Amino acid sequence: MNKARVFLLVLLFLMISLALYDLGFAQTIPPGYRFLQSPRVSGGVLIAGRPAQSASALLIQGFQEVVPAFDRRPEALASFQDTHGRQGAGAWFTARIQGAPVCGLALAGVTRGNGIIAFAFDSPATIAATLPRLFDLVGPVGQDPTSGLNWRTSPFPDGSGQIELPDGWQIVFARKGMVAATGPHGEIERGVATPVMSRAGAARLGAMAQQLPMPVLDPTDPVSALTGVWAHLAATAQQVGRPAPRIFRVIEAAPVSVPVPGLSQAAYVHFEYERAGSVHRALAFAIMGSMGPDGQWLFYQTYVSAPTHSFAQNLPILVRIWNSALTARHVVQERLDHALASLREAGDIWQKATRGREDSLQRMHDNWTEALRGTRIIEDTLTRERRNVNLSYSTEIVNQLNRQEPGRYQEIPLWQFNQR
Repeated sequence: MNKARVFLLVLLFLMISLALYDLGFAQTIPPGYRFLQSPRVSGGVLIAGRPAQSASALLIQGFQEVVPAFDRRPEALASFQDTHGRQGAGAWFTARIQGAPVCGLALAGVTRGNGIIAFAFDSPATIAATLPRLFDLVGPVGQDPTSGLNWRTSPFPDGSGQIELPDGWQIVFARKGMVAATGPHGEIERGVATPVMSRAGAARLGAMAQQLPMPVLDPTDPVSALTGVWAHLAATAQQVGRPAPRIFRVIEAAPVSVPVPGLSQAAYVHFEYERAGSVHRALAFAIMGSMGPDGQWLFYQTYVSAPTHSFAQNLPILVRIWNSALTARHVVQERLDHALASLREAGDIWQKATRGREDSLQRMHDNWTEALRGTRIIEDTLTRERRNVNLSYSTEIVNQLNRQEPGRYQEIPLWQFNQR
């Protein structure tokens, strides 16, 4: 079975942060399964072995068999398999245990008529870190295939961050925390925000719309946004004589909820593209921002890719590279300021900014800043002391503090703070 699939969920869940829940497993263990745990890692693994001829069929069977272990049948969000679905298959999933959400990865493998099915899961807030260690409990299926490479830490040329790369890889672009790198295993691009103008906004500009240095797209869904932005970038590349990537097939898209203000939709997108006669497969996380009053919005993407024939085997290496990228803290604010400046420049082509429009753009900018920083200000109204806390848990923290002295503590969203 291809070990690269074990690390797929790590990439997906490192791009978003969900609420933290304690995981206590007190459900019924299904017949024929064992439940593996370790005091050194949270979560657990349900595993069973049985005769099987098809990994895909074993995976489907497993989802039915493990229902007693959860409050209800686990929900498969995205699946994958080998060419014929006979030797290896998997799916990442969500479920609930005693009302608390969990998520994880299900894997099925078949060799010479013998099959193994495993469900590794933990709370949404910790699964990204614990998943590889959970599969270490199973055995060879969880071993890290990246451990044999010679890794080095490479600073971004502009000093805005750093990334861990194996031999043969190099940074081809880095600016204000954004980075792109290529090597013998494929390529990665991380942290790119693109200003976009809606069709209605472009219509108001008339002939001036042709001078916009941005795509003209409506924020209908993440897939159309991704393909539209890539088409715009391809046209730009062709104008300067560079090979232009062209998305020709979307394999699967899995929408996810976006609870952060200032963002409208998000999805994981698995797709293929062609560039200079070579076909590549990519996995991207695409996020759409809310549209401003003049029709402008932000599109955020990060992705890993490799030639289609080697994508599966190279995926764990791409994941480790992507996950190692660190942006210098001072760059986050600068990068968002630059994106906001681009939005304002396009809008000022057709009208002088009004105070209401500026407030709206500033609010959108502040919401994006909070989302990317992952923090929110809370204030002690008695002492006026302020501190930053995790954005995902800020409401819960304030509620807990106010249990002792009701009304003393309050959240201050960044957009409200900047209006004071």
